[in-house]
Amino acid sequence: MKRIILFLFLLLTTTQLLKAQTALKIISYNVYNYFEAEADRKARFVTWAKSQEADVIAYQELVNITASELKSLGEAIGHPYTALAKETGYSVGISSKHPITEVKKVIAGMHHGFMTAKIEGLNFVVVHLSPFSHEKRREEVTTITDSLERWSISKKILIMGDLNSLAATDSMAYNRHDRLTPMLRSDSSSKISNANHGLLDYGIPAYFIQKGFLDTWTMKVKGFNFSYPTMVFGPVPDSAKERIDYIFVSPDLLKNATKPIIVKDAMTDQLSDHYPISILLVPPHS
Repeated sequence: MKRIILFLFLLLTTTQLLKAQTALKIISYNVYNYFEAEADRKARFVTWAKSQEADVIAYQELVNITASELKSLGEAIGHPYTALAKETGYSVGISSKHPITEVKKVIAGMHHGFMTAKIEGLNFVVVHLSPFSHEKRREEVTTITDSLERWSISKKILIMGDLNSLAATDSMAYNRHDRLTPMLRSDSSSKISNANHGLLDYGIPAYFIQKGFLDTWTMKVKGFNFSYPTMVFGPVPDSAKERIDYIFVSPDLLKNATKPIIVKDAMTDQLSDHYPISILLVPPHS
């Protein structure tokens, strides 16, 4: 009898340990004007998302989508839980296999808005910064970190999304491929200000790093890869390639995050103008 009890105890302990060590697959994806409202493209995304078997997907560019539409999309890919920042204009959202709680949103003063949500004890922060102005992006990231401090969210944080910003860790690739010239040309013709006083601006990722967050790509990967643009508009010259999609984590998640990937395949080449990015992350015990 004692042996049976001991066996059952060990079995339960092993099961709990395995469950605790199961990594969540997390994806962040700018879905290009909600796939340009094309039914075929949405259907292809559903097929792709099912194949990924992600636990959580954070979305940017959910344009004029209702909460019920996002819920239907989530159900189609096996994510019964969803949350949306707003139903008009460009929005961010999230879908999950696991319950979503403690949803908070900030719209005022943000170009697209941002939101936070708790899933499996983790604080997800879904962002999409202004594409037009580095000055506006600096205002937005200050709003994000000030909001987290006001809400007493200080640990188990993942900040993810389209930052429309370059990282200094990729500067050698941008210099080698002359990313500055076409950016300055674009800024001049459209009156936007993505460059900063004639130079590439690396301020936004640097701001998050200064605040203690870690860029999961550079934590685990050596070398440059780009998340924008895809092949949706045709071949991509080296001078146009950028890594502007990120997943940052708070320092307490340093050892928990693994396998950062910019997901490139025949489907993601054409679904959006951005590639999705993903990581695996084991939720901490406490």
